[in-house]
Amino acid sequence: MTLEPEKKERLEPIATPSLYPIQRSRKIETCGLYWVPVYSNPLHWRERQWLMAFFDELHTFLAEQHKLRQEAFLQMKLVAPLGVPKDLFHRHQMELMPRMGLSRKPGAQLPRIPTEEELEPILQGKKKFEFNDYVGDYCMWFLTRKERWRRELFLGFGGYTMLYLLPDLETVPPPIPNYPAIRENPVFSIFDVDALWETTFLLSDRFCKRSKEVFGRGLEDDLSFPGISFIIPRMNSKDFHDTQPAVIEEWFTVFDVFIQESPEDKGILIASKFSIDEALSDILRKLQSNQIDHPFLKKEPA
Repeated sequence: MTLEPEKKERLEPIATPSLYPIQRSRKIETCGLYWVPVYSNPLHWRERQWLMAFFDELHTFLAEQHKLRQEAFLQMKLVAPLGVPKDLFHRHQMELMPRMGLSRKPGAQLPRIPTEEELEPILQGKKKFEFNDYVGDYCMWFLTRKERWRRELFLGFGGYTMLYLLPDLETVPPPIPNYPAIRENPVFSIFDVDALWETTFLLSDRFCKRSKEVFGRGLEDDLSFPGISFIIPRMNSKDFHDTQPAVIEEWFTVFDVFIQESPEDKGILIASKFSIDEALSDILRKLQSNQIDHPFLKKEPA
């Protein structure tokens, strides 16, 4: 895979071919920054199948070896227009249990309410109304614990984020007693009561407050700030390379591993506070040994 010229300035091929087709930046020492190429958004179904298998293995490694949980988010501007993401979101909204928050580019401000003068050309038909110009980059946090199901629904459209972080032990609920007098209540046959019980406690997770402290700087005086539940970053590789190491270190006080689709980079970014080179290499070898080859990439260079 040959990167475009502007990307070569930000991402360099790794010293060893063992991570192919993944590339790692050698210009950042604060974290491990990796780039997984994609060829289209939405993804071609064969490429999507490869990525699903890859993230199955990576999720298992992070959950079992590092005891991390995954939280998933979807860009709201992706589901605002008509199309597959919007249909999927509305069809499964009840089970996804979404909670709205903000996905913020570094230093970005929330759009202000337009004046009458600014709206006049739109009302007169002289200027096209652009939805994205007047709405912030809000996102949905899916509280459902069905990790693979939510990933299978939305990975590949260009707006999916996966954060891996340690569980907040203070928000782990006590199990609902497995007594017939309780379990035979009709409500258990209508709703996944155990999941609802778990997500109710998740709403008070310390992740929410900490995410606003780290990624909400500069928005504190905005009137809408108190009502924002959480803030996650919306970044591409350039944002990492243009940011001071101390700031990046602070980002990783919110999460341990950051995975985000980045259409600007024509790929998926993976940033980790600890080295995952060996784990990624093992995963790629396992996929190859199981004959799960990337459909659009040549075999690993000799």
